[in-house]
Amino acid sequence: MKKILILGANGATARVVIQRLLQQEDVKLTLFLRHKGRIGNLGSGRADVCEGDINNPDDLRAAVRGQDIVFSAAGGMDLDEKTHAVIAAMKECGVRRIIAISAGGIYDELPEPFNQWDRAMVGYTRPVNLAVAEALEQSSLDYTVLRPVWLTDTPVAEFVLTTKGEMYKGTETSRASIAEFVAEVANNPALYVNENLGISQSGTDGDKPQAYR
Repeated sequence: MKKILILGANGATARVVIQRLLQQEDVKLTLFLRHKGRIGNLGSGRADVCEGDINNPDDLRAAVRGQDIVFSAAGGMDLDEKTHAVIAAMKECGVRRIIAISAGGIYDELPEPFNQWDRAMVGYTRPVNLAVAEALEQSSLDYTVLRPVWLTDTPVAEFVLTTKGEMYKGTETSRASIAEFVAEVANNPALYVNENLGISQSGTDGDKPQAYR
């Protein structure tokens, strides 16, 4: 049984990831969030809810201890600080595998004119998300950085991956595709170790995401 900790478990992306992982019988989830009443009843005996504050080292260590994989869907403008806290807790508890969400655009790797549009819309978040990626790359953990762009709820699980230094493809990333990616790593934790990957959908090229055209 693989034990997977979900950080930021109440978020929209994390909820899709949780439902996908619960389809796999060999997975046991720990769902970490500030207020456990927000998650509701998942109807599964393979998902434990752990209430805590990611900024509290004791809470974080208690959640991380004994896990095989950590998936971080945490957010906020202090995400870099949260990421450093997660890394520290993992090292203290001897947990090595982490998948964490950063964001596309942190290397100006989005094709123009989409890159210019994205920078105008959410460019203020890029320094924090870049710091997240750099912290993981320097952590000595078995990390995977995921760089989605504009998130959608379309039920498309297929994804296109681009490596660091490669021009991004597409303007949208479905939450379902992030869930599928995490499920693949749950099946084989050696996949994508120490990689920094853009994740998006084919057929979404353009100057901006479809919802904004």
